[in-house]
Amino acid sequence: MNESKDLDNIISQLKSIVGENNYIDDVLKMESYLIDWRKQYKGLSPLILKPLNTQIISEILTLCNEYNIGVVPQGGNTGLVGGSIPSESGLEVVLSLEKMNKILDIDTINFTMTLEAGCILSEVQDAALKQERLFPLSLAAEGSCQIGGNLSTNAGGTAVLNYGNAKELVLGLEVVLADGSIMSSLRRLRKDNAGYDLKQLFLGSEGTLGIITKAVIKLFPVPINKVTSIVATTNLESSIKLLAKLREQTGDTINAFEYFDRACIDALINKEGIKDIFDKKYEHYVLVELSSSQKNSDLNLLLENSIALAIEDKNVNDAIVASNETQSAQFWSLRETLPVVLKNIGKYIVFDISVPISLLPKLISESKKVCNEICKNSSSIIFGHIGDGNIHYYLIKPEDMSEANFLDMKSKIKKSVYDILEKLDGSFSAEHGIGLAKKQELRDYSSNTEIGLMRVIKKSLDPNNIMNPGKVI
Repeated sequence: MNESKDLDNIISQLKSIVGENNYIDDVLKMESYLIDWRKQYKGLSPLILKPLNTQIISEILTLCNEYNIGVVPQGGNTGLVGGSIPSESGLEVVLSLEKMNKILDIDTINFTMTLEAGCILSEVQDAALKQERLFPLSLAAEGSCQIGGNLSTNAGGTAVLNYGNAKELVLGLEVVLADGSIMSSLRRLRKDNAGYDLKQLFLGSEGTLGIITKAVIKLFPVPINKVTSIVATTNLESSIKLLAKLREQTGDTINAFEYFDRACIDALINKEGIKDIFDKKYEHYVLVELSSSQKNSDLNLLLENSIALAIEDKNVNDAIVASNETQSAQFWSLRETLPVVLKNIGKYIVFDISVPISLLPKLISESKKVCNEICKNSSSIIFGHIGDGNIHYYLIKPEDMSEANFLDMKSKIKKSVYDILEKLDGSFSAEHGIGLAKKQELRDYSSNTEIGLMRVIKKSLDPNNIMNPGKVI
């Protein structure tokens, strides 16, 4: 392995395993596989592999395990923590699932879909809809992210409030382990207490324990009725109260409850040229969506009555209920455009954090306080899925501060916010995972017992540390 001749021989064998046209060895054609979406992490690799089926992946891992070659599984490469990027050593191969993109079965009676890991999320949603079924996982990158990546990172998104995270949408998995053995557990069962639920080991493990190759996912009835509204609330506490009241008053038909502050609207106006939502500027906004599969559900009336009561209680200042699907799509485009806009807003420190919903106002208040104490004249942009307690907090570099000085404060700022989270029983990684970006935080804010168990699991399933080496732990 240490000699270039040995590596060349292994690379040649890997090429033979995947077959012609199923690999990239031209450095000029590799860039999109070696750099992350935010362009914060970049690695090197001698070979990008594009296997066509599970058996080929098994042969790849068998060979790589024998010679201690690191393998970096990759889906759509839309992650935000560097989890799908190889190291700079140039000794790890990237294994892309993009050619394993078949939908194998849709069972409309059992409400399940069996599919390969390389299927694009939006195409999975479309395939379900063609059969009058819903796959509810939805996130900004759904046009390019792959279902295998969604499952291996336990993706969240905008519908967690009603349907749960990705791991709650899975019934069965097929996984190739580090030694090439295949765990085939593609059961379509909702009740199965036959031993340990092994699939849960791989959901959220970021490719460090094995490669998800196929899955059985849950489908749901398609909502026949849907109503969307943008509501201006009086403060963050009022937003939380509105959520609780809506859950009570609407029979828990809330499909989404997304928060964004005034700074988000200003960024959209400045960068995208959108028109302000209301005639008057407000500081707090929520995007609310109710949905139901019942034909006679009058969700518009239900939502309008609930908002009217919230206005009486002084929790809401104003609201617009979408009058048609076009206006509803326009409302959603505001939320979905935000990550792209903020990607180019300048230098920032970003947090993907969560606490129990009732503690969100305290989290934001205390975080703003410590950030401003450390970084004078800084500003923030806050949005997220507050229906499930998750916010994305962007701390923006002050205009009069150098980039170097701002980045010098990064460690202290992050520690201060994460200390607040620990006190509030929160998480420093709500939905984006650990990858490369948050390995130190995982060590700092997990107990010795938790870290010890993770290491035991990793060592048991991947004793040679070839699966996505250097990620998570």
